[in-house]
Amino acid sequence: MKWFRISSYVVLGMVVLIGFSTFVSAQEKVTLRFSDWHLTESPWDKTLADAMALFEKRNPNIKIALEPVSYKEKETKYTVELAAGKGPDIFHVHAFSLPMFFDKGFAMDLTTFIDKEGGAKFLEPWYPLCMNMMKHKGKVRAMPGDYMSMVLVYNTELFKAAGLDAKKLKTWEEFLEYNKKLTKAPERWGIALPGAKDPGFELRFSPFVWSFGGDYLTKDYKKSALDSKEAKEAFTFFIELYTKHKVMPPGVTSMNPQDVRTQLAHRKIAWEIGSGWTAPIVNAINPELKAFDVLDAVPLPVKKNKVTTIWLSSWVMSPNTKHPKEAWELMKFITSKEMELNWFVKNRVTSSRKDVSEKAPEILNDKFASVIASQLPYGKVVPQIPQWPEIVDTFTTAVQEAMTEMKPPEKALADAHERINGILARKK
Repeated sequence: MKWFRISSYVVLGMVVLIGFSTFVSAQEKVTLRFSDWHLTESPWDKTLADAMALFEKRNPNIKIALEPVSYKEKETKYTVELAAGKGPDIFHVHAFSLPMFFDKGFAMDLTTFIDKEGGAKFLEPWYPLCMNMMKHKGKVRAMPGDYMSMVLVYNTELFKAAGLDAKKLKTWEEFLEYNKKLTKAPERWGIALPGAKDPGFELRFSPFVWSFGGDYLTKDYKKSALDSKEAKEAFTFFIELYTKHKVMPPGVTSMNPQDVRTQLAHRKIAWEIGSGWTAPIVNAINPELKAFDVLDAVPLPVKKNKVTTIWLSSWVMSPNTKHPKEAWELMKFITSKEMELNWFVKNRVTSSRKDVSEKAPEILNDKFASVIASQLPYGKVVPQIPQWPEIVDTFTTAVQEAMTEMKPPEKALADAHERINGILARKK
């Protein structure tokens, strides 16, 4: 009997120990690697850090490891790491890079997670165009993030001093004349546009070629369309802003978007092509400017077509993640109505969620966001093909060759046209 009681105590102790071990195991923290280029940029870095801290508070079993990456290097970094079976659990990319990630199998199929959340009903808040770009072969493999149109952001004080009203701007010809009047070299230039090899370049150049009636590729994406009269006219107009009219500061071929915003922040230029992110970043660079008061926004000029570039970002879950359930919880949190609205309030970035961008008073009453939202119907996206990064790199080379006068504009564009045809010919 005594032996039985001892044995019972031993068994009970083992049960308690096992139960305790299971409880401890359940409470062990899972670490998710979270990567975003915004972590390298003020004030977005603080907004993200605060958001991740809130997520950790609500999910005490999940720890977030923040991994900053530059905007320019993100695609290269992620593809190299993912190909090696590594990489962050959740990462942020330009939506136009998605075809490359999809084609390589570097994006987790989210369909099962979405179905458990309610399927089509769960996805109703997002704009259809945005969700369509997140799909590959009928499967959702990413979730939309920022959704904005490109507009002109200008310094109202400099315009007033020059006797100009940006809100009266209609055509690209007027745009040139405005820039001539705003340029007071070497103290100030009219505008700066990034000429470095940076993903931000295509956002700012594309409206030129589209508005002039041209395009990068033919409609079937099989050949370059840069040999058209309209494309040639747009390219020459863009290049001559720098080489002939000299309304851009020296060195734009090495400038990325942040360099341009720095010029705007320090009154070295009067305006730039930007979007909802411009004012908060400029304000962080130089608080003395009082960007939210001094800056304003207007739509881009028109030649033949009223058109602008659409910016759309996306959140991707790595197929290599060891914690898909927890990673999905983080993705849901990032793309929630609460966080998307918070992202706008803190950083003036409009959302791919209709229930935020179309209904939030904070957006409807904002002088920047209201202009950005008004231009969404005129938005266009660059070709959604895996070859696009190589194509736009080739095109940017042509811009740099022409701006530095290594080649005449027509020669630089013609060479890019031939090289792009070669890239597309390798498709099959």
